[in-house]
Amino acid sequence: MLEWLSANKEWIAPATSIGTLLVWLFYAQLLYSGYSRQTRPRLLINKGVGDEGLDSPCLICNMSQEAIFIYFILVYLENSEDPVLVPVTDCEDKATTDDSSPLGSRTRQGPLQSGKCLELLSFRIILERAAAHAGIELENGRPVDPDIELGAMEFHVVCIYGSDDSPFGAVRKFNLRLDDPERPSVTPATVDTQRKTSWRYKRKIQRWLQNDG
Repeated sequence: MLEWLSANKEWIAPATSIGTLLVWLFYAQLLYSGYSRQTRPRLLINKGVGDEGLDSPCLICNMSQEAIFIYFILVYLENSEDPVLVPVTDCEDKATTDDSSPLGSRTRQGPLQSGKCLELLSFRIILERAAAHAGIELENGRPVDPDIELGAMEFHVVCIYGSDDSPFGAVRKFNLRLDDPERPSVTPATVDTQRKTSWRYKRKIQRWLQNDG
C-alpha cells in the first residue's frame, strides 16, 4: 500500500486537494442556502376565521426576520365582464377621514413588524368594493344579474423589505364559492403565497406606483 501511494503521489495530492475543495464548496452552498432562506422576505396572505365564509377577515402576516414596508395593496377581481384591479390600501370609513384621526385608521400603508399580522377588511367588503368599481351589483356576495359570473379575487401586496432597493410583490388568489346563496365563501387557490420578484412584475409595480401616486 505504501509503495502504491509513493508511486502515485503525483496525482493523489492534487486529487485530495480537489476533493477537499469540493467538500468546502458543498458546505458553503449549504450555509448560503440557509442564510438566504432566513433573510428572504416572506409574507403570508391568509383567510382568518375560516368558518365565517365571506365575512372572514383577510390577514397579511409578516413571517420575515425583519420588518417590511407596505406600499399598497391591490385586488384583482376576475369576472365574466371586465376584470378590475382595485386598490384597498386606504380605509373608506367616513369616521376615519378626519385628518386628526390616527394614521393607522386611515391607511394600511406603512411598516409591518416581524411576526405581526395586518387585518384587512372582510372578504365580503373587499368583494363589494371591487364589484362596485366594475359596476356589478351584488346581493349577499352574488351578482344580481344572473349572466354575470365572479371567478376569483387575487391579492397583490407590494412592499419593501429591510435594506432592499426594489419592491417585491406577495400574491395569492382566492376562489369565490357562490353556489350556495345562503353561505357564499372563498377558498385559497394556492397552498402558499407567491413571492414575485421578476423584472416583468417589477415593471408592473412601477406602473402601479405611477398610477396610484
